[in-house]
Amino acid sequence: MHSWKKKLVVSQLALACTLAITSQANATTYNTFGYHDDADTAFSWSDWENADNLNYITYNGYIYNNTTDGAYDQTFNGDVVNGVISTYYLNNDYADNTANTLNIYNSTIHGMITSKQVYDHDNYGWTNGTDVDYRWNDGDTFNLNIADSTIDDDYEYFYFTDSYLDADGKRTSEDMRTADYAYLGTAVTLDVESNINITDNSRVAGITLSQGNTYNGDYATGGDSAYAHTWDNTITVDNSTVTSGAFTPLEGSGWYGNSEEPSDYSGNAVYDATTGTWYHNPNDTALSFSDDPDSYYSMKNNVTFTNGSTLMGDVVFTSNFNNAGDANADSNGDGVISASDGFSPIGYDTNNDGVEDTNGGWSHDNNNVDELNLKLDNGSKWVGDAYFSYEYIAPADMYDLEDGTNSLEPSSTVDKWGNVVDDKTFQSGIFTVALDNGSEWDTVNTSNVDTLTVNNGSQVNVADSSSLIADTITLTNGSTMNLSSYGEVDTDHLTVDSYSKVDLTNETAYLYANTITVSNGGEFSIGAGEFDADSFGTDTLELTNAGVFNINNSDYVLDADLVNGHTNTTDTSNATYGYGVIAMTSDGHLTVNGNGDYYNGDNTADTTYSANGEADNSYTDNVVAATGNYKVRIDNATGAGSVADYKGNELIRVNDVNTDATFSAANKADLGAYTYQAKQEGNTVVLEQMELTDYANMALSIPSANTNIWNLEQDTVGTRLTNARHGLADNGGAWVSYFGGNFNGDNGTINYDQDVNGIMVGVDTKVDGNNAKWIVGAAAGFAKGDLSDRTGQVDQDSQSAYIYSSARFANNIFVDGNLSYSHFNNDLSANMSDGTYVDGNTSSDAWGFGLKLGYDLKLGDAGYVTPYGSVSGLFQSGDDYQLSNDMKVDGQSYDSMRYELGVDAGYTFTYSEDQALTPYFKLAYVYDDSNNDADVNGDSIDNGVEGSAVRVGLGTQFSFTKNFSAYTDANYLGGGDVDQDWSANVGVKYTW
Repeated sequence: MHSWKKKLVVSQLALACTLAITSQANATTYNTFGYHDDADTAFSWSDWENADNLNYITYNGYIYNNTTDGAYDQTFNGDVVNGVISTYYLNNDYADNTANTLNIYNSTIHGMITSKQVYDHDNYGWTNGTDVDYRWNDGDTFNLNIADSTIDDDYEYFYFTDSYLDADGKRTSEDMRTADYAYLGTAVTLDVESNINITDNSRVAGITLSQGNTYNGDYATGGDSAYAHTWDNTITVDNSTVTSGAFTPLEGSGWYGNSEEPSDYSGNAVYDATTGTWYHNPNDTALSFSDDPDSYYSMKNNVTFTNGSTLMGDVVFTSNFNNAGDANADSNGDGVISASDGFSPIGYDTNNDGVEDTNGGWSHDNNNVDELNLKLDNGSKWVGDAYFSYEYIAPADMYDLEDGTNSLEPSSTVDKWGNVVDDKTFQSGIFTVALDNGSEWDTVNTSNVDTLTVNNGSQVNVADSSSLIADTITLTNGSTMNLSSYGEVDTDHLTVDSYSKVDLTNETAYLYANTITVSNGGEFSIGAGEFDADSFGTDTLELTNAGVFNINNSDYVLDADLVNGHTNTTDTSNATYGYGVIAMTSDGHLTVNGNGDYYNGDNTADTTYSANGEADNSYTDNVVAATGNYKVRIDNATGAGSVADYKGNELIRVNDVNTDATFSAANKADLGAYTYQAKQEGNTVVLEQMELTDYANMALSIPSANTNIWNLEQDTVGTRLTNARHGLADNGGAWVSYFGGNFNGDNGTINYDQDVNGIMVGVDTKVDGNNAKWIVGAAAGFAKGDLSDRTGQVDQDSQSAYIYSSARFANNIFVDGNLSYSHFNNDLSANMSDGTYVDGNTSSDAWGFGLKLGYDLKLGDAGYVTPYGSVSGLFQSGDDYQLSNDMKVDGQSYDSMRYELGVDAGYTFTYSEDQALTPYFKLAYVYDDSNNDADVNGDSIDNGVEGSAVRVGLGTQFSFTKNFSAYTDANYLGGGDVDQDWSANVGVKYTW
């Protein structure tokens, strides 16, 4: 605020008397400025101070509860006020117990509220005719309540028309305006202790709070803090908005016919080309707090935005040491140089021995420090910057401080030679910002605070080319900090805790912190380009309790110590075991050099660095380049790439052979056809090849699963021909049969579980030959399969056509045979290790045959034992295909042969010439020969299944009539690469 030579002129009260409380209660429009026009004479600014002037401007905006003085009441409800409201006389009334309160309800103030006397910019002012004997009373706080109202700070001038007679006696008029009122401050400008409550969707264009006159002869001015007083301000903004205000008129500039408004936040900082420094634009100020350097008392400001409130503009905090006079100055005029002479940054020599022995001020350090505590809560948002001006002293100038340092100085402190020695200071003020419960701060230009805490899902967004400086930054409970292009953050200690995240994936962003601590699932993520080591700078990176350092796909060089707080055990079952996480994609790489202290433990420089590979074995920090326990997480997944693209690739290298850090796998990642995980090899970590991915496993299992369906169809046709030789006479006929089964395949490479359900229909006839009796027929099969393993899934459809025959010779030797054509359709799906859904489809055609030779040994009239041998084969040819994740499978010719030696035994119970029951038993040795390889992404992978197995089966056939019968059987086959847990065949036939 400006100060002027006072030119108080007692205002005329005639108009003010018309603004009584009764009218105010009726939702009236009020104008705080008016013009008294003498009809004959012209207005003259030079006559403004003449007591007998006839043309004058009136002001009627003072608040007071005594209606007889013509001033406004303390409550506006449903009103409109144009101009400037002043609480000067209300705030300075200590005699009649007047409540120091102003209420603005459901009203619009087209202008501002100030606690000062009102002047225009030419130093003309008004009073209400009351003398004020000012004395600060700590605790007599002014309460300003604003609900469902707007204060727009947009009253820049008072415009009026002066009518008069000219020199010729003719009536004329002239439009005029006063000097501007914008200089008076923002929408709310107060220099008294204040408690401001803004609620119910109100809108206020700026709040400016300054420390006013703190004189009170009864108050102590230093020493024992029991007698200390503080200047306290509280602002609470609930479901409302505080925007920027203006200190200069804006009506003269605009765009497309609309002038600028005080609430229009430009975000345009002012650049000083001489100093190379950016300064805030005063007209972008939303909140301003400034203490009085001549006061003995600190200023404490607490501001809360809650329930979706908005702060749109800059926050400015100016702090000075309390009454910081020169050393040995008797600041309070008591004739004694003592600690009561304010706080001196250069100290006092109280005993005149030439050596400073105290900084003075109050005995408790906190009472010498100004504060601004700004909190955004419950989804509130701030767009703007934090400007902080303060004084500080280094430890060398601290003489009797109770608690020592209270802050850190980004530019560091130096010794008498100008060398950097420390960053700890004692500041005149402390500026803290806290975001909580989903709140947000978007920086615009440059911001500087002491402490920034971001809690419970809140976020800080450092905008393009903006910067943020804070002594400490702490993120907790799922909060985030994002840096845009050329955004920069500087801090002494960054803490990223409890699943919070700092995102530096923009390659032009930069962050510096002496120490970065990432813990409890928090993540520090960078995105520097290849060989780019400039994304951030730090001396120590601490990962603990599953804190994550994510380099994404960077080839990153960490010139810092990598540590965590759990180095006492590598036993994962130990309660004290802990670890950090290093995350990257498969093409990322991390080099850990340490913090650059090239020293050995004997305090001598390490001159053999290139020979022994030690980048950091410092006697100064007792930390090698990396120490502690770490899990390495691979974050990407893809179906593309061969084994050579991944297997053995180096992920991490610690340039210190003395490192005791342990690295283990945090996960398995799907890369190409295989999963991979991290594996430590000395001071490096490489990719270790593991099992097939779910999608590759399914793709490679499809040919084997197709064969399983075909084998069930072979068994179904075989059952039809076997049943024709036993039971009642069979001259051929029509038949239909359900078949199904469950399979488990595992050849050490592929692994799957399969369920099959299908149906076959056939028709045949008996033909008598010269040497044998024949059954000749044709059949069609339709089946569906469900193939699965872990997340992999294949839906199978099969259609087959068969021709078959059976020749039975007079000596009871028989030969069964068939030829088949099959078409298989397979739809594949799976989830990759990163959760990405994968799908694809393939089809194949197959030709097959079956041949069985056996001998029916009759046991009496009803029993039989049938030894047999069989061979069958299926030959598949498939198309090339590619999954949605780019895994390529070349068309595979998949050949499968099955050899079987076994025996059937059964007995027919005849109930009549038309009814009979034939139960039977099967036992066989089976050998599958399916030696096949598939080409996946250019690699040959074994997907053949083979091996010896035993088949055990039971079945029965029942003839209901001479022509109609039903049959069923069940089989188990186990021992080879594919186990058939069960299969079933249930059918009916009608014979001719």
